[in-house]
Amino acid sequence: MIEVEMNVGSKGQVVIPSVFRKNFNIKPGDKVIFESDGDRLIIKRAEKGSVEKLKKIAKRTSDVEVDSDKDYEERMKERLG
Repeated sequence: MIEVEMNVGSKGQVVIPSVFRKNFNIKPGDKVIFESDGDRLIIKRAEKGSVEKLKKIAKRTSDVEVDSDKDYEERMKERLG
C-alpha cells in the first residue's frame, strides 16, 4: 500500500501525486469520482464513455470517419424507409 500526505489548498484543491496519476493513468482533463465510505474518502478515475473512446481511436486512424449523431439518424431513416 502506498500512502502520500498532501496539503489542501485554500480553495479545497489537492494535487493527485504523480505515483497515483501514473498508476491509474490519470491525465489532465480526465475526470475523477469522489466517493465516501464511512470515514474514508475514495477517489476513482471515471471511465470515459465508449463514444468518446471510439472518437479518439478514429482520430488516430486516417481510414475511419466519425459521423455526427445527426448523420447517423439520417442514414438510419434512409435505410429503414
